[in-house]
Amino acid sequence: MADLERRRNEELARILHQLGWNPERLAREVNLTLPPGLAISSTAPYKWRDRGMVPRSPHDQTVCEVLGRALGIAVTYEQLWGRMGGNRGAKILSPHLLTDPWTADTAQTALREAATDAGPVRLTDLFRGADLDQAARRLTTPPPPVGGGEGALRIDPGLVGDLGLSHRSKQRLERACGGGLVLGPARAELAMVAKLLELGGYDERLGRALYGTAARFARLAGWAAYDLGHEAAAQRAFVAALRAAHLSGDLRLGVGVVGCLVVLATQSTGGRGLDARGLDAVGALAGALEAAGDALGPADRALQLGRIARAHGRRGEPAEARAAAELAFAELDGRVGAGRPGGKDFAGPDGQDFAGPDGRAGGLDRGAVVGPAEGTGAASMAADGYGQVRADLAGMVGEGHLFLGDHRRAQALLAEAVAGLGDGRARARALLMVRLADSQRRTGRHGEAAATADRARALAAGMQSERVARALRDFDVASRAGLPGEA
Repeated sequence: MADLERRRNEELARILHQLGWNPERLAREVNLTLPPGLAISSTAPYKWRDRGMVPRSPHDQTVCEVLGRALGIAVTYEQLWGRMGGNRGAKILSPHLLTDPWTADTAQTALREAATDAGPVRLTDLFRGADLDQAARRLTTPPPPVGGGEGALRIDPGLVGDLGLSHRSKQRLERACGGGLVLGPARAELAMVAKLLELGGYDERLGRALYGTAARFARLAGWAAYDLGHEAAAQRAFVAALRAAHLSGDLRLGVGVVGCLVVLATQSTGGRGLDARGLDAVGALAGALEAAGDALGPADRALQLGRIARAHGRRGEPAEARAAAELAFAELDGRVGAGRPGGKDFAGPDGQDFAGPDGRAGGLDRGAVVGPAEGTGAASMAADGYGQVRADLAGMVGEGHLFLGDHRRAQALLAEAVAGLGDGRARARALLMVRLADSQRRTGRHGEAAATADRARALAAGMQSERVARALRDFDVASRAGLPGEA
């Protein structure tokens, strides 16, 4: 019953007292700011002040803006509403997540939610496949105005680059050490970028760059949550990333985030490429790829097709899985045949950008050809990038064959992936080792399976990854019980 207790909003009461306003005056000022169709009743602010209720969008942010103008100093969302809690009418996205308006205001709401560690998210918050299909099509529409950008806090454009460096360092930690190490820091940085969007002064170009940065931090927080087994929280973070990516105008980033959601659907307990609410992994990502067109480079297309191949494998569709896999490798090998091993930007199977040896994201520019003046270092970087993409793709397709029970192809591809992934991809490498060990166990190669699992266990020692730990536990249980396992 504690959630039903009335809780006075002392901060709102203090500001109204300072201004000499009563709740009716606040209602009038808010209604002067909003279109007539969004007008509130004169008694609504009483509920905000005396009962701790928090208005939904756009009224919550409008109240902050109205009070900030009257005071002459910014009134932040967290200052006014943050202490009221999520169980007292606080602003949240709808249960379907992707059906709210695609505006800057809603994107900021999603980013704030993704940055907040508010406890478990209900599984009923998972969205439907039709919603994701619609979102994938929306990526091709022009992004809405960034809105805001009129705050008193001036933002140096150079901050975007600094935030990018911070993101990439945490990205490398997440890949090598597991999501548990970076979930908290990633959420904290996401909250900081969301605050810059809320309070900052920026033009259209800088605003879109900030939304792109926010999308990357939200995506990283989503992967970290997923690695810890928090699938619903991960989906909320990916929704925030998708909305922010759309506002950034970066179609490639948006398609990558759709791919992140597809990975969750493919690997979820719902099975056969569907999550518990019926998300069609194949259709969603295929639609996103078609919508993207030439915005994706060959490496990006190859990896997204690898995801489709894996999803077909999970659905028990061997012909479709092999066709998608062949197309994925053709994309990758065709790019190499043209002498362009770099692509526009390399992206890992988790949708995150590869970083070059200097820590910069983006690898090589599309169409870049290494000339004598660039030396062997650039050529080595191109080769390393291609090798990582090839290993990632082999791992995804190998998992698809494992789902289909084709252990001969699965083992060859998984072994290739394990050999090709570098030290910076320790988490993915350990997970694929366990997949390989499981396939070896199912085909009666118990000695090799035990040795492969031991290698994975040694690599994963101290790693903050529930996915890897759970895979090892499942392997141990199946080995002790002598179970054939389920592909």
